[in-house]
Amino acid sequence: MKLLPFVLALAALSLVACNRAPPAAPAATAQLEFAAADLVGAELRPMTPTVVISGTLRPWREATVKAKVAGEVLALTVREGDTVKSGQVIGRIDANDYRARLAGAEADVAAAQAALGVADKNQATQAALLAKNFISANAYDTTAGNRDAAKARLDAAKAAADVARKALADTTLLATMDGIVSARIVQAGERVAVDGRIVTISDISRLELAASVAAGDSARLSTGAEITLGVEGLSDLRVTGRIERINPSAAAGSRTIELYALIDNRDARLRGGLFAQGEAAAGVTEQRVAVPASAVREEGGALVLYVLSGEKLQRRQVRTTLMQGEWVAITEGLAAGERVVRYNLGPLKDGSRATVKLAAPVAIAPTPGS
Repeated sequence: MKLLPFVLALAALSLVACNRAPPAAPAATAQLEFAAADLVGAELRPMTPTVVISGTLRPWREATVKAKVAGEVLALTVREGDTVKSGQVIGRIDANDYRARLAGAEADVAAAQAALGVADKNQATQAALLAKNFISANAYDTTAGNRDAAKARLDAAKAAADVARKALADTTLLATMDGIVSARIVQAGERVAVDGRIVTISDISRLELAASVAAGDSARLSTGAEITLGVEGLSDLRVTGRIERINPSAAAGSRTIELYALIDNRDARLRGGLFAQGEAAAGVTEQRVAVPASAVREEGGALVLYVLSGEKLQRRQVRTTLMQGEWVAITEGLAAGERVVRYNLGPLKDGSRATVKLAAPVAIAPTPGS
């Protein structure tokens, strides 16, 4: 009976040991899994140093049709947006006064012509008399002088008639160049003065970009350099051109240099007045290690990439230089061929284990009789 308490105590200890939970197993290390599309290989790409430029597009050529004579505009047959050809009749000014002036000038010509005929006959008669010594040389000289004066009056009358004839012709308004009417300044029925503006014609087959760049950047640019531009409101369109002229002097106050680039617009998709922004080539094209710009992220004031090396993720601090399209050149911290995370996929940890998920094989249905 003395052993009974000891047996009961031993049984109680055994029951507690049986009910105690087993020790927890150590937690497994987390592993990242990337899809193949999440990674991209750094590659050598031809890249050109560039300077950012922006400005407003304007027609390459513009001309304003002006009134060469004063008068009332009887008709104006073109409006904004109409296409015109050089020499095309676009309007008329009241020509009644100019017709009357021409008629008077032509009458003066006829009178002067008749007077010259009489003077020619008198000179011929006086010449015959002088040959027979019937008149003095002084008398003949007077007749010859009268004939010369009649000839001068005829010449003056013809010149006045030419002026009147031109004034009459100028009542017909003609387009001065091929292009599109961009402004109609007067309306039919209005009276215009000499040199009064009638319409403005713009040639938009080529457009000019006027852009201001910093003096330091202008030193890296030269005429003939290619430019690539995006245009406001046309997100799907990229246009190219070349620098035609660079102003030799900086603008007062801003200390910027104005440059002018020419852009082909034969398909007429662009219009004057649109804002454009892009890049101008500013150096020699070289092979650079490059990655998509989406792969570069800023962390703690530094630019970093996440590189998959073996089965580990490495955080690399890099330096970038120029950007071209969607690609950015890496000058330090990355070699060609290394695989980097293409997108910002959220917080990533340096040294994390990572693998690439392979695409599932595509099942091929058996053909009959196989």
